[in-house]
Amino acid sequence: MGSPGSSNSASGAENVVQAQNVHGDVHIHGPAGSSASRAVPRQLPATVRHFINRTVEQDALTTLLKGTGSDHTVLVSTIDGLAGVGKSTLVVQWAHQVREQFPDGELYVNLRGFDPAAEPMAPAEALAGFLTALGVAPEAVPATEEARAAQFRTLVHGRRLLLVLDNARDAEQVLPLLPGSPGCLVIVTSRQRLDGLVAHHGAQRLALTTLTRDEGRQLLARYLGSERLAEAPEDVEALLEHCAGLPLALTLVAVQAAAEPDLPLEELAAELRDERDRLDALDVGGRTGIRAVFSWSYRTLSPEAARLFRLLGLPTSPDISLRAAAALAGEDQRRVRRTLAELCRAHLLTRRAGDRYVFHDLLRAYARERVHTDDTDENRTTALQRLLDHYLYTTYAANQRLAPVRVLPKLDYTDERLCHDFDTNDEALAWWDAEHASVLATIRLAVTFRLPRGPWLAHAATYPFKLRGQIDELKASSAEGLKGAQEIGDRSAQARLLIDLSTAHIFRREPDAAIRYQRSAAELFARLGERGWVANTRTVIARIFLDLGRHADAAASARQALQIEDEPDIKVFDPGYADAVLGLALAHLGDFTRAFGHLQHALEISSDQFLRGYTLTNLASAHLLAGNTDNAVHTYRQAVEHRRAIGHRLGEATSLNKLGEALHASGDAEGAREAWQASLAILDALRHPDAEPVRTHLNILDASTSEPYSSG
Repeated sequence: MGSPGSSNSASGAENVVQAQNVHGDVHIHGPAGSSASRAVPRQLPATVRHFINRTVEQDALTTLLKGTGSDHTVLVSTIDGLAGVGKSTLVVQWAHQVREQFPDGELYVNLRGFDPAAEPMAPAEALAGFLTALGVAPEAVPATEEARAAQFRTLVHGRRLLLVLDNARDAEQVLPLLPGSPGCLVIVTSRQRLDGLVAHHGAQRLALTTLTRDEGRQLLARYLGSERLAEAPEDVEALLEHCAGLPLALTLVAVQAAAEPDLPLEELAAELRDERDRLDALDVGGRTGIRAVFSWSYRTLSPEAARLFRLLGLPTSPDISLRAAAALAGEDQRRVRRTLAELCRAHLLTRRAGDRYVFHDLLRAYARERVHTDDTDENRTTALQRLLDHYLYTTYAANQRLAPVRVLPKLDYTDERLCHDFDTNDEALAWWDAEHASVLATIRLAVTFRLPRGPWLAHAATYPFKLRGQIDELKASSAEGLKGAQEIGDRSAQARLLIDLSTAHIFRREPDAAIRYQRSAAELFARLGERGWVANTRTVIARIFLDLGRHADAAASARQALQIEDEPDIKVFDPGYADAVLGLALAHLGDFTRAFGHLQHALEISSDQFLRGYTLTNLASAHLLAGNTDNAVHTYRQAVEHRRAIGHRLGEATSLNKLGEALHASGDAEGAREAWQASLAILDALRHPDAEPVRTHLNILDASTSEPYSSG
């Protein structure tokens, strides 16, 4: 090891943000009496050339600077953020701009808090460097940390100094280095949140985040020139996307591109496109590669936090809840919350509202790489099975709350800790709204790992997907689940998922595909001996015929369903569904007596809230066909309110559209406009094809409200 003074070295990380000039007059007010004979250290490292503006952060530091010497406390600012975000570069750049405000000098030390090649610097070593920089002869430096700290405070008393404590491991490493003079300003950088300094020493915390798209583009332009970027704008956007605003990653890409002027940016973007190859593309070797920089933070974690960090690399969802993370880890929530907090303090994870946690994209890739290199296949599969079971059990619970009569296969619960019940419909819907993307991602992951319960999660997700009008997600989930069921040979799951996939095509107004999947399901159910489900497929096909205007075919198929339901020992899965379809088909055929009989019977025997909304809408349509406009308007309003109450957004939009038609037929043009506008708002939000016919209604209404309207 070198002399005590030689340990004060600049950070090895080259980062990317550039400061503008500090605006406004800044004055330091403190005790006078600095002597020219005293040593004036000037230890700041050199600034970097390619530096992109961090105006907000610099303004925050400048505001803190204006308060130095205003009372009897030393001012401390902690700057934390994930590895490679530019903490050291920002501080050094800013410090150079304000160094003249500190006539007694500036001290800098790299505390090596996350250096893979060396232990974190002991406070005693840093103090020895400070003392020699302040003029103390090496042989006169006290032997103990306590004595060095005392001498340091004595030497800086009454001086106006700027101290930069870079790459601190924790608050304990920093505390002995704090001066007592109110004229001093201390800036501490760390990958960890130094909450102890904030809570007990009044430090001002500044969390450094990633660059914006514009800032990232400015950085690339500094290295590559605006002309080269203008030649390939799409590739530049891809580079910005894949680097996700991390200055270190952008710098590595820019340096590589600058070194090879003839290298097309398209090639660089292609290397970064696949997450599995992204870290390779950013790995320049040595201590400045992306893997090396991330590894410094990873190695400081406790064993529990390191394990959870790796496991969190398995899910492909955009974020993860506390409950899901606990399931993944196989631990209770209280313990996992503490471990997640450790990861957040280390800036390896970010906590968002609602106990949800998210990775930076490159950290996710690093975690995924670690879990596949450090953990066994058995450990990975077991963790994913726990996560799958958590989503399966909880989606079942949501079904039981939202549609208690819906028939789902009985589950054997492997771990009660993975279960979560709901007390209200609103609670179940709120959970689904927060988790549906994670459910879909988990279905895909389960199919990849050939987990037997994966297809059943896809089936369980069908009802909440329908309820919320998430039809694209329903289609993707059912297709993925069907693929998984086929691969593992689960014919029962295959048959149900064929129906679910058909449902998605029905909602997307794709009748040919919907009928094809229903017929395939019927064949499979017949081979399995599940006649009740065969009846269900006949009903769904009847509904498709009804939507196509093939009313006689719809009535015939619905009657076939009812005939099967009347067979002995048949378990009917949607009581009232066939009656609801048959009733509207008969109304279109002019047989109103039988039509209303079937529709009323459907309302009496069905306890499914989803089906009740459909039946009320069909009953209202039958009234409209029969010329009972007032009854139609009244019943459509009932359907709208019912569907709104259960959270069925697409159904609400459908009933609102029908209500608009009835109101227009009754001569209430403004009421029709209000209903259609409300319907269109929902359909546009759901990106549903039915939005265009509703928009046409409104356009016709705008063109002329005096002509009788017909929906066809």
